Amino acid sequence: MEKMSPKEMAKRIAKTLKKQRPDYNYVKKVFEHIRRELGFKGRPPKSVKLPEILTEDEITRFYDAVLSASDRTHTVMIKLLMFTGMRNAELANLTLGDVDTGELKVRVNQGKGKKDRYVPFPASFRGELTQYMENQKGRGATYLFETNRLNKFSTRWIRAITKRYAEKAGITKRIYPHLFRHQLLTHLAKKGVIDSKLQLISGHQNRKNLELYQDLSLVDVVDEYQKAMKEFPIA
Repeated sequence: MEKMSPKEMAKRIAKTLKKQRPDYNYVKKVFEHIRRELGFKGRPPKSVKLPEILTEDEITRFYDAVLSASDRTHTVMIKLLMFTGMRNAELANLTLGDVDTGELKVRVNQGKGKKDRYVPFPASFRGELTQYMENQKGRGATYLFETNRLNKFSTRWIRAITKRYAEKAGITKRIYPHLFRHQLLTHLAKKGVIDSKLQLISGHQNRKNLELYQDLSLVDVVDEYQKAMKEFPIA
């Protein structure tokens, strides 16, 4: 017998159910019993599509496109995305007071999951970031990245800037702020930074390993991070 399409099957089931004048919970229970009768257990596993990260050549081309524009704000913004693995919204909400150039770290306030955390940045970036911050303070800025009217950058604007430089660099892959998060964590993993320490930097939550992570602090990660970042494709 030819297999009926899902849409046609749904129509037949709906026609039968209509006679019962069901509410939402009734229909939900019916399909729970159908799954049980067919021997289905639990939910189907979600398909996970791995991000297509950049090659070292593509990172270099992208960064060269940023540098050639000679826009200090964009350069610092892109570097901070690449070096810290922060999410787009976390970057947009950074204030000048969140950056500690002395300790080479940035405080992320109320990141995903409403959690605060610190993320490190390379020692080689300290001078450039310090100069940029001094300029921002002189302008009377509150946020690290603001428009000429002292309004903070929106996440949409950050995505647009990132896309613009990718196009300028001739990169056909989809480039977006979150991709640099994957890029950094992949780089650190390749350099031997273990999963538990990556979680501390990234802010990922994993309840199964909470006991292990509770024994970690940023101090445990910094040396390995700084060593790994000396071999990052850009400086």
